[in-house]
Amino acid sequence: MPDFTKGLNGNQKKAVLHNEGPLLVLAGAGSGKTRVLTMRIARLVSEKRCKPEEILAVTFTNKAAKEMKERVADLTSAKVADQMTLSTFHSLGVRILREDGEACGLKKNFSIIDEHEKIATLKSIMRAAGVRGLKDQDPQEFATVISLAKNSSLDPSSYKKENPDDRKINRVYNSYNSILLKRQTVDFDDLLLLPLQILTSNPNILRKYQERYKYISIDEFQDTNAVQMKLASLLSFPGNNIMVVGDDDQGIYSWRGAEVENIISFPERFNGCTTVILDQNYRSTRQIIEGAHAVVEKNRIRKQKKIIAVSGDGDPIMHYKGDDEEDEAAWIASTISENDKHTSFRASDHAILLRTNAMMRRYELELRRAGVPYRVSGAMSFFERKEIKDLLAYLRFFANPHDELSMARVLKVPNKGITPSTLEVLDDFAALRKMSLYDAMQRHSELDKISTEQHGKIDSFLSLFQNYSLKFEKGPLSIALRELLTETGYLEHLTRASKEDNNPEKRTENIDEMIHGVETYEQKFRSKKPTLAGYLQEIAIISSEDNDEESLSSNKGVVLMTLHKSKGLEFPVVFLAGLDKDYMPSPKAIQEGNIDEERRLFYVGMTRARKRLYLTYPGTKIFRGKQRTVTPCPFLREIPEEHLDGKIGEKQDEEKQQFLENFFKEMKVKFGTTAETADN
Repeated sequence: MPDFTKGLNGNQKKAVLHNEGPLLVLAGAGSGKTRVLTMRIARLVSEKRCKPEEILAVTFTNKAAKEMKERVADLTSAKVADQMTLSTFHSLGVRILREDGEACGLKKNFSIIDEHEKIATLKSIMRAAGVRGLKDQDPQEFATVISLAKNSSLDPSSYKKENPDDRKINRVYNSYNSILLKRQTVDFDDLLLLPLQILTSNPNILRKYQERYKYISIDEFQDTNAVQMKLASLLSFPGNNIMVVGDDDQGIYSWRGAEVENIISFPERFNGCTTVILDQNYRSTRQIIEGAHAVVEKNRIRKQKKIIAVSGDGDPIMHYKGDDEEDEAAWIASTISENDKHTSFRASDHAILLRTNAMMRRYELELRRAGVPYRVSGAMSFFERKEIKDLLAYLRFFANPHDELSMARVLKVPNKGITPSTLEVLDDFAALRKMSLYDAMQRHSELDKISTEQHGKIDSFLSLFQNYSLKFEKGPLSIALRELLTETGYLEHLTRASKEDNNPEKRTENIDEMIHGVETYEQKFRSKKPTLAGYLQEIAIISSEDNDEESLSSNKGVVLMTLHKSKGLEFPVVFLAGLDKDYMPSPKAIQEGNIDEERRLFYVGMTRARKRLYLTYPGTKIFRGKQRTVTPCPFLREIPEEHLDGKIGEKQDEEKQQFLENFFKEMKVKFGTTAETADN
């Protein structure tokens, strides 16, 4: 049997060798937490303390879940890893709903809608609600409030109704949930909330999962919300063999429902909890780690820990105060260019981290001027392109004909000849009988208001659905999809539409790539029977949870990204740029009294750097046509001077003044002039 503690430090060994009961692993930045989590899982199975299928390990992105599975497979075998449930929270939710969704009214072929479809649904509700002023409000605001409610485990029945605004939101929330159920669709928040409701309301179903999963491990626990915390508590009971790994100092997602209190209060929630602190950082130099720690330790509520760097002292943290915003950006571009030419750091070793996406323009401009290659994290996803959303609508409709948003898109592109007035008649018929639009279509012969020609169009559409439903069921999926796009005239429609934007080849390439993706899925699951629902499930989870990791691994230049997106990543050289008090901490955080999270965000940015860290800000900026002096981010002054290359705000001023004095002296010696004359 392999030694699963080989090469581990003392605290890592302690965590890996823990057997029974709750375990909290406080893992500082770069401390090897994933290694510890996977080593422990492998040891439990290898020592036969549990069967592989009794292991449940969850994290937050597909990339992290894939890495977890690969590491466990390397430590055990691919066959053993396949028997475990190693997934994201949302993937786990899908599993529960596919298996037991009928307990909340869901059929097994339910669809998962994306954010655009969510907004479209809310828009239609708001237009029809008849509430004064509601139709003029931003549906995105309702989407955010409903999402936060679901992440706090509040359904419409438990949502507050204290004032008119609350009651307005509750009304929209209730209508939204009713429509989703009618269409047999769910949103991403439902993938957590609905399983929680099923487990809470059905003791027998809960007991089944409690008996199935004997050991539970959760990574990045500081990012869990109220629903995920409750799911963890329910599933781990009564044995409480639950290991959670995370770092309260890196809790930066409260705006999407995460509660850092979950990890801070874990020992109080789970009696007999063992706490292990992973306090050795293998990523960054001592100067970076101690400088970052000095900032985050100012937070009022946090677990006390001191992280020790084991990678050497390294360079001091460097900083630069630009004359203005353009000078700051130009200095960064020049520094990267110089590093690329004269040091071992290539352009692709650098990252520029910013508080918001809106700040990126000037840095992109200066990188272009300097001829430095770069890539922006967060460009339009492949799955956000119009033609791909069209294809996904086709696939969702043929997987679930009750998905009315997808049906609407299928009917429209290209036009199937069913008129809006006919659809209105069908919709009224469906609403009166509380059925889906597809069910109403199947009874269209009962409707006298529809013309003979329109009856024929509906019959053709139903025939198309029945024909290709069988083709998708028999497979191969990729061949059925290509035939469908040809028969419906979609490919011809796309070619015509593409000529308008002078880029028909690109759109056709995207279609080919999509079909290739279906073929890849079929190959991946060839030992089982590849299904349309299975493919859509995989696509839905990937496009929701992952943040263009593929583009980040392409090694094509400097990465520009927001601080939030940088979490979990690391770079040899990092610039925290635009550190203006008006941006960092954010005005909203100041207003809400949430400075601690902004400080944690600053800490996350600092600890992305392995070898060198630069902190930059402009001295002045143009605001509403006038030049203003910039106050630097207050967190800068929380870094001890011993870890910096000079005092914040003064070093560059002194250097510039010295340069001017020397320049004027040289002019006087050379030309016998005064400084004023030389200046002219």
